[in-house]
Amino acid sequence: MRLLDEKGKIFGLINVIDAVILLVILMLAGGAAYKFLRPAAVTPPTGIEFTVRIPALPPESASVVKVGDRMVAGASYIGLTVKDVTVEPALTTEPDAAGQKVLARDPYFKDLLVTLEGKVPIPTAQIKISTQEVRVGRDYFVKSLTYEFRGTIIKVTLNPRTDKTGR
Repeated sequence: MRLLDEKGKIFGLINVIDAVILLVILMLAGGAAYKFLRPAAVTPPTGIEFTVRIPALPPESASVVKVGDRMVAGASYIGLTVKDVTVEPALTTEPDAAGQKVLARDPYFKDLLVTLEGKVPIPTAQIKISTQEVRVGRDYFVKSLTYEFRGTIIKVTLNPRTDKTGR
């Protein structure tokens, strides 16, 4: 039996043009199946720890943030918790006797340093937790079930050590 017969059919069954069209359709279907049915690449979670400075809060507001508080994005909890909270007198500028502005501590308002920790996947060249980007200098909303404050990220550490020996 010949590959092509006198009518131009492959093995006497199908026309060459029909075979090419069928092959193209099968390749398109296979490509679509590969694209939509393959498992997505999974990025393993990376440990992250970052510190947010929240400036000039009244003392009543500064006292509501507690170690262990879980962070919220939208209407659901995310994988971040408060690791450490430091309250210090807020920095302000005041004129001295010569009229020059000098840095001073405010006796009433407090600056809040909140350290958050958790694990997040980092599949691209930016760290995003929910809709917020995590980079030094960026604004960040520290939000839990009962409070929400806006601060600035001052320190970011990836893969923080979790054991007490420092190894």
